[in-house]
This record gives sequence, C-alpha cells and structure tokens, in this order.
Amino acid sequence: MKKLLYIFTFIALSSCEVQYSMLDTTIKADTFSVAIFEEQAANAPAGYGINFTEFLRNYIVSRSKLKLKSDEADIEISGKIVNYYTAPISVQSDQQAANNRLTIAVEVSVINNKDEKESFEKRFSQFSDYDATFDLSSVEDELLRDINDKLSQDILMQLSSNW
Repeated sequence: MKKLLYIFTFIALSSCEVQYSMLDTTIKADTFSVAIFEEQAANAPAGYGINFTEFLRNYIVSRSKLKLKSDEADIEISGKIVNYYTAPISVQSDQQAANNRLTIAVEVSVINNKDEKESFEKRFSQFSDYDATFDLSSVEDELLRDINDKLSQDILMQLSSNW
C-alpha cells in the first residue's frame, strides 16, 4: 500500500507543469539597457554607482527574458544613488548601539519605448543590519550584496507590474 502511494505521488508530481517566472510574461519588451548610476550620496564608496549598475544588469538578465543591449533598447533604465548612510537601530542600557543599519536609496527612471504607459520614475530604498561591534568596512561587501539584491528585486518587480 505504501509503495502504491509513492508511485502515485511520483506520477502526480512528474506530470505537473512547472511555471516559470511571471515576470517574463508581464514585461512588454525584449531588450533593456542600464546607464551607469550616478553617485550623488556623499558617503557612498567610490565606484558604487558602477558596481550597482553591473549588479542590476546581471540581476535582470538572470531573472527575466530581457536581453541586455547597449543602446536603442526597448526599456532604458537610468538612475542615481541618492542616500547611503548608517545609523544605530537598537541601543543597549549603556547607551551603546547593539546594531547598526546601512540604508541605500536610489532614484530610478525607466523609459519603456514599447509601451510609454509603463515608464516610471521612482525612489527605492533598502537596508541591511549589522552588529555594531563590527566596523562598517569589514562587513560592507556583504551588506552591499544584500541591499543590491533587494533593490534590484524591487526595480524588476516594478518593471513587471503596473503599481
């Protein structure tokens, strides 16, 4: 009886059709470009605009059907890094911070040359927390990967919806 249940489960699961990302079906475009993000935040590390731009390009390529193009793309993305700061988020009884938060905000402009109604300008902000006993420079790379991932996800979700 148990064997029959396993066989039935295997057949049922193997006949299921896997649904891939809904993003592929909702973005009305084939190509995209991303201009290098300007660094306007005073505290941002040198070169962060270029690093974020490359991260965003790779993120979109790996998670959508869109093809990266250097010019004349269906979707043109540009933006700037407008905030980059750390702040304490929890204070212990001795008035020392237990955790700090790195927050990054970007302003993004998207021109959809296939469907102008899907063009937008929007500010996105994300953060990542870290133990206050660590110096920011020792954990910054890890925090940036986390924040870049969150920001890129927000931007791609905005591209694929009509919020």
